[in-house]
Amino acid sequence: MVRVRKGAVQIRFEVLEYLFYNREPQPRTYVWRKATSLSYDDFLKHLSYLKEKNLVQETKEGQCMLTEKGRNIYVELRKSLPSIL
Repeated sequence: MVRVRKGAVQIRFEVLEYLFYNREPQPRTYVWRKATSLSYDDFLKHLSYLKEKNLVQETKEGQCMLTEKGRNIYVELRKSLPSIL
């Protein structure tokens, strides 16, 4: 089986999507395991990017959730992706 490498946009979209449908704060490791197939180090790079852009926030306990901005961005991406693809 050939594994297709996902781009950064797709990976980040999948993280946003997981958090969109799982509204309660999620442990960072759950998001990593459920939303991606990345190594943990690679996942942390993408999570860091999403936090820098204020799309995801993380508690001191490592619980992740979408910000209002992240929720709005996900909805907009979801609307526009079918017209792009």
